[in-house]
Amino acid sequence: MLVNTEWLREWVSFDLDVDQLAKRLTMAGLEVDSFNTVAKCDEKVVVGQVTSIKFHPSADALKVCSVTVGQGSEIQIVCGAPDVKIGGKYPVALPGSVIGGKEIKNTRIHSVESSGMLCSAAELEFGETSAELMALSDSAPLGISVNAYLQRDDYVLKFELTPNRADCLSIRGVAREVAIIANTNLERREESCVAAQSDSQIPLRMKNPEDCPVFCRRVIENIRLDAVTPDWMKERLQRVGLRSIHPIVDITNYVMMELGQPMHAFDMEIINASEIIVRHSQQGEKLVLLDGEELDLDEGILLIADRTGPIALAGVMGGESSGIHETTSNIMLEAAFFTPHAIRRSVSRFGMHTDASHRFERGVDPTGQQSAIERATELILNIAGGNPGPTQEFRFDNFIKSPQQCNVRHARLNRILGLEIPYNAVEKILNSVSESVTVVSDGWQVVPPAYRFDLAEEHDYVEEVARIFGYYKIPSRLSQKAGLFRNQSERAVNQVSVRERIQSMGYHEVITYSFVDPELQAKIQPGSGGFFLENPIAENMSVMRTSLWPGLIGAFLENYRRSKDSIRLFEIGSVFLPDGEVNMLGGISFGNVAPVQWGAGQRRLDFFDVKGELERLFDLTGKTDAIEFKPERCEGLHPGCSAGVYLDDVQIGVAGQLHPDVLAEVNSNDSVYVYEIELETILDRKLNKYIAISRYPSVTRDLSLVINAGQRISEITSTIRQFAGDALENLTLFDVYCEIDDKRDVMSVAYRLTYRERNRTLTDAEVDVSIQKILDKLIYKHNARLRA
Repeated sequence: MLVNTEWLREWVSFDLDVDQLAKRLTMAGLEVDSFNTVAKCDEKVVVGQVTSIKFHPSADALKVCSVTVGQGSEIQIVCGAPDVKIGGKYPVALPGSVIGGKEIKNTRIHSVESSGMLCSAAELEFGETSAELMALSDSAPLGISVNAYLQRDDYVLKFELTPNRADCLSIRGVAREVAIIANTNLERREESCVAAQSDSQIPLRMKNPEDCPVFCRRVIENIRLDAVTPDWMKERLQRVGLRSIHPIVDITNYVMMELGQPMHAFDMEIINASEIIVRHSQQGEKLVLLDGEELDLDEGILLIADRTGPIALAGVMGGESSGIHETTSNIMLEAAFFTPHAIRRSVSRFGMHTDASHRFERGVDPTGQQSAIERATELILNIAGGNPGPTQEFRFDNFIKSPQQCNVRHARLNRILGLEIPYNAVEKILNSVSESVTVVSDGWQVVPPAYRFDLAEEHDYVEEVARIFGYYKIPSRLSQKAGLFRNQSERAVNQVSVRERIQSMGYHEVITYSFVDPELQAKIQPGSGGFFLENPIAENMSVMRTSLWPGLIGAFLENYRRSKDSIRLFEIGSVFLPDGEVNMLGGISFGNVAPVQWGAGQRRLDFFDVKGELERLFDLTGKTDAIEFKPERCEGLHPGCSAGVYLDDVQIGVAGQLHPDVLAEVNSNDSVYVYEIELETILDRKLNKYIAISRYPSVTRDLSLVINAGQRISEITSTIRQFAGDALENLTLFDVYCEIDDKRDVMSVAYRLTYRERNRTLTDAEVDVSIQKILDKLIYKHNARLRA
């Protein structure tokens, strides 16, 4: 939801600057995500009008224009825009102004003097890309600064509203909140009431009043075909995220943003005006929408129809056949109250989200339809003319939930909030958010306004008092009750320790959605399927994740596109498998092993760096020796660089390099590594067994072996441990050498074995026996031999 302060000040006066306004609204429960200034141009860019055009004598593509800027004399400007026309008003950059970083000067273009520049919106950096000149309204006063004319000394606030605050999905709704927090009143605005100038009406048949309790309509005839949307309206619509389409469409959008009531206009010459019917769809019906999409309707979808068939998907979007066109001169305005569940049904069925459906799903004011029709009529008559007929309203109040009276007790309110708010202060707040407040013995009886669906029970009003009084004024107090501590097993590893260990290796934690892109998930885990959502919030978030990698890849790409040269991210979260929900730890890493440093060279990450990080992680459990990485093909990973992670011969995860096909955006010379581990295996610690330090000396032997190049070193290590005997105290692999011969089909590995007995001194002969036994087994099991 976007709101600009210039429009807001039409409804409420306030002395807060934009930063204070954003903070106060956020603290009152209306989160302002960000605010930005509206782009402005140089003050020497003014409104000018072309009075004559001649062709340039030396360049066919150029025109010599005489332009008046309201200062008595005319200036001459050489212009290459093909859309310039006599009588047109455009922004004129006078000499001395700066456009696009360049100063405009008096100059000669192909020997013809030029004293300025006619500008497009793109050249003024107004956020548009069109190269056409920025045409201004005929009513624009000559010589005035374009900034002043378009009121560009303005800010746009972006709100992240919670679903229960549908009343703030409009300028008027936000103005109400500003009036409360700024301790002021809404500006007095006379309700529009346009008298009928004709008897033109259109009959209505309501088949499903339970889904449409209020339906308001009005016929307006003889609208001018040459009408254009005024610049001030275009500017306001653009600042709240809407583009100008047609004067009538723009006016309905304007009223929706101003009052919060979605509206629609139908071309009376296209629809069958003998009767409008609000009904549910029938099996087999079709409807082509304004965006060109054809819907196959089934039963139970709320429609607006005429006698020939559907003309709009109620509360969502109009039909293509009944939309407003350049030749439209007679229209029917419609403003209705559609029940939220009826609109949710349509949105869920077709996956369509529009500005109108967004408001209807959350609930609009059921009393505001007629005033919206009147306001739109007023704007249409001022901008496009026409002869309005009478406003017709159908109401079925028995299908509208009436605001319910509620008791608010002063003592209970203070007890819940934990402080004493004065009686008068509470009453003032209740009056600001209620339709009526009646004093009773223990507090007040309040009735909420029709547009506040979220106020129903006493605790709702307690919350209102808290947010308006100020959450920051509510003191924090420690609990007076004794804390209850659970017994924690010695074997348990805290998740905080896991996070700290990963962060110590340069990783940053991310939290991603459990809903992921089915195409990306299929690339990573072909055939994994996953649980598809019936009502996804977006097409690329329509399946429950079976791996943490899709979310991690998405976060990685957001950083990669911003030219980050080193990225390490991890996430702890659930994946959703056919057997149930499983907690996993996943990570993704890319870039250099260490930050840039003058005294050391740079090296890119490889698989063994990731393997080492996982081993450091498992140091928390004391099970590092039981972890094994077995080369094997894993879905989504490079076939030559992937491994299963095993703990005591049970697979607990996978690690490796992402397959290049999964990350087509990444430079082919760069490698991205990922891993995913069952979280529970890291949260279970092996208990240490403490033994006395031996007072006897150790015996050390180095064992240098030649093995086949394809032999897994972990198997060699396992064999040595198995047959070295109980006296082996430590085993270290300290050298791997692959360039023994030209064929490179063998390699050398070197181990250091440390022996020690606890109650006596070992002899060399005993150690020699152990070494020989190890060699015999290595030769037998692995075809290994001592290196000469």
